[in-house]
Amino acid sequence: MTHSAAVVTDENRRSVLGRAFDILECFTDAEPEQTIGSLCAATGLPPATVHRMLASLVEWGAVERAARGKYRLGMRLWRLGWGVPGARTLKDVARPHLVDLHTSTREAVALASRDGDSVVLADVIAGSSTRTGRILPRRLDLVNSAPGSVFMAYMSPDEVSELTARTQHDHNDAFRLRQELCEIRRTGAAVVQSADGMYWIASPVFAKPREVRSVVCIAVHRPRFNIGALVHAVVDTARAVSDGLPPSLRSVG
Repeated sequence: MTHSAAVVTDENRRSVLGRAFDILECFTDAEPEQTIGSLCAATGLPPATVHRMLASLVEWGAVERAARGKYRLGMRLWRLGWGVPGARTLKDVARPHLVDLHTSTREAVALASRDGDSVVLADVIAGSSTRTGRILPRRLDLVNSAPGSVFMAYMSPDEVSELTARTQHDHNDAFRLRQELCEIRRTGAAVVQSADGMYWIASPVFAKPREVRSVVCIAVHRPRFNIGALVHAVVDTARAVSDGLPPSLRSVG
């Protein structure tokens, strides 16, 4: 490769990275969701370029699709951010409360985050004293899981409809689904029994009113406690994490 060709290649690479960062920097606390049109206006890039860059960013997990043709930052960026010492606050705030919940119940507990159409269990505490005797999955479907149901309960109706259609989920009884999500908002928790017999209980960690930042959940094989008592414990834990969030984390992003 000639020197001039190498220079052109390096310039093109920097140009691609620069355009990607220009797009990512448009997603702010004040405007966490963007359309192709708004990104074009903010960056000065043509629609074809923005569309192509978004497709790559979505594939990589840096950006995810939201409702009504909008985009938002993806969970992969958030997980990478946890590797930065100054950005570990959410995990740091949640961990003592998760440990307390695990100690008092001797069950597997986790802090769950949304990643597109699934939920990632980002911080699992399931030591040798855990009574489930099973290894928890690190990823669950957003639809039909307790932590996923919590996220769905605070989505807009349009986003819920798009999600169920996109995942080809059989929700012919839309009224029943609305009732279930309403009950989650009323009680502050979702309780779901999975196909393998596990009971999952989940409760939201709020960044702002009705904006779910993360979800505290517990997985129980055969409840040694009354389910109501477990729900109360999980809700209290999630509330304690919410109360402990600093201003820098009070944005879903």
